[in-house]
Amino acid sequence: MQPVLARQALVPVPDRVVARWVQDVDIKQFAITGFNENRERFAARVRLLFADGDVGFLRLEGEPGARYRLTEWYDYSSGLQLSELVSYGERFEAGKGKAFLTLLQDNPGAPALGDLGAGEPALLALWLAQCSGQPCEEQALAAQTATGKPALWQLKRALMVLDRNAYREISGQLHAALGDDPYFWWLEGQLALNHQRCDWAHSALRQAWRRHPDNRLLADVALQCHLATSQPGTAFLGALSESLGADALAVAIRRYFQQQDASVPAAYQPWAQPGEE
Repeated sequence: MQPVLARQALVPVPDRVVARWVQDVDIKQFAITGFNENRERFAARVRLLFADGDVGFLRLEGEPGARYRLTEWYDYSSGLQLSELVSYGERFEAGKGKAFLTLLQDNPGAPALGDLGAGEPALLALWLAQCSGQPCEEQALAAQTATGKPALWQLKRALMVLDRNAYREISGQLHAALGDDPYFWWLEGQLALNHQRCDWAHSALRQAWRRHPDNRLLADVALQCHLATSQPGTAFLGALSESLGADALAVAIRRYFQQQDASVPAAYQPWAQPGEE
């Protein structure tokens, strides 16, 4: 990400703030999944696949030209937006802002961060971005406040508190913002599995896989959610068998029930035998 950051327009924000947020990470792949440009502005939607298997989504905006200038950056995972950090400006250098950044660096799991960031969505989003994948993530997630922009943390929270209406609303907003992205569907399926809410997502996941049959990650999570909800019928399994092969499907079904420490139900036994349907 260094070439991108080299062209950002964030002079009011101390370099160490940006460096702490966008740390060097091992990015396996990236893709530009949407792009618009006119003479004055450009906007790009970017998908990042990390070496640890995680996935992230960004929206970049700025001024086009021979040397483009990045003026906006939105992280759909944490809801962190660079213009909000810019507006915080010199407050990072003193008082509550400085205390927050110091504590965030020294002890990101400190409960006092919630008090220092109260009423400051930019600080809370920075906390969540710093804690992504860390033990303090749940604590930072609980402290977030809605800003009117869709973010993945809102989807996680809706699943955690079992708010199906909120889940549907934020899921729709994220799909509208990110497009029909198979990796986002995969991520949503993983969240549904983790929170045992496949009953909310299994139908949409199966439909998404039919639109993206070459995405093996999406195929796997759609299958797991299908099995988790004990869905009747074999049309989906038949389509998976045709696409992936009977042997691969059988292995995936057996592996799923082994992980659940359960035997394969009779309804799925024909699909769990290699080379058979």
